[in-house]
Amino acid sequence: MKKWLLYLSLPLTLLACQGGASEAERQQALETEVMDLHDEAMADMSKIYRLRRNLTSLRDTLQAQSADTATISLLARRIQELDQADEAMMEWMRQYKAPDTLAHQQAMLYLNAEHQKMERVKSLMDSTITQAQETYATYGKK
Repeated sequence: MKKWLLYLSLPLTLLACQGGASEAERQQALETEVMDLHDEAMADMSKIYRLRRNLTSLRDTLQAQSADTATISLLARRIQELDQADEAMMEWMRQYKAPDTLAHQQAMLYLNAEHQKMERVKSLMDSTITQAQETYATYGKK
């Protein structure tokens, strides 16, 4: 049994000694992850614009009909949330800088922080879109 474990662990030990991916490869992989998250979020921007337009139109129609103020207030809140999600994405894009001039360790720290920021932006966008869609489905058909 011990010989069998030794034979299994030998390839793993050799791989570990080789160091795996280079620093540049690890940095590029992390930067790619950050940009993939960004691209997913950008794909959702059209949903935000469409929902904002639909909710604004619905709110304006209900205001003209002197509808329930609680409903109008909810629609206004959903529009504001969509604006905030949109602004969070725009703010991230304005502040992001490719870490081309940073040393590897600094670049990795920066990219990890940017990855976390983009995850928060994407999560905000996803939850805001879901709530806006539910609100529109509820009040848009009345």
